[in-house]
Amino acid sequence: MTALSILAQATAAGLTLRPCGDRIRFKPMGNMTPELLAEVREHKAELVSLLRAGRVAEVRAFYSQAFGRLSALYPDSLIGNLWPSIAREHPALAHAVDVAEAASDAAALEYQTGAVADSSAFLACLQEWESRWAAAIGAIAASADTCSDCGRRSTVLVGVDYSAAKFCRACLRPAPLNCPPKVKGTHA
Repeated sequence: MTALSILAQATAAGLTLRPCGDRIRFKPMGNMTPELLAEVREHKAELVSLLRAGRVAEVRAFYSQAFGRLSALYPDSLIGNLWPSIAREHPALAHAVDVAEAASDAAALEYQTGAVADSSAFLACLQEWESRWAAAIGAIAASADTCSDCGRRSTVLVGVDYSAAKFCRACLRPAPLNCPPKVKGTHA
C-alpha cells in the first residue's frame, strides 16, 4: 500500500491526518481501525512528507493569491523600483512590511511543519503582511507621478534616473551643452 492510498483510506474513514514533527496525529480516534493504524505506522515517514508537501503547496497558493492582489495595485512605471522607492521614501512603512513579513514567514513555517493544527494563525499574519504592503504601495503610487521640485501631478516626467528625483518639463531646465553651470553670487 502507498502513502497516497493510506491517506485516501483515512479520508474515506472520516479521519483527519496532520504532521506533528516526525509524528502523525489523527482525529477522531474512534474512526481509526487497527489495520489502518498498522499501515500508518509502516509508512509513517512517507505520510509525514506527503502531508507536509500538501501544506507547503497550500502556503504557496495563499502567497500567490496575495501577490496577485498586490500586483494589481501598483502602476507599471514602478515595476523594478518598488521596494527601493518604499525604503527610501517611506522607511517606517518599509519597516512595517519587514516585520509583518517575518511574522508571516514564521507562521507559515509552523503550519508547514505541523507545529500548529490549522492555518488560521498563518492566514492572519499573511493578511497583515498584505495590508502593510498595500499601504506602502498606495503611498508610493500617490507620489509616483509628482515632480520633485514643484509637486505637480499628472505631468510628463522627464529624467535620466527614475529611481532618483523626477521633474516635470517646467522644472527640468538642462544647461546648454558646453556651458559651465551658473553659480549664484558670481559674475563673469
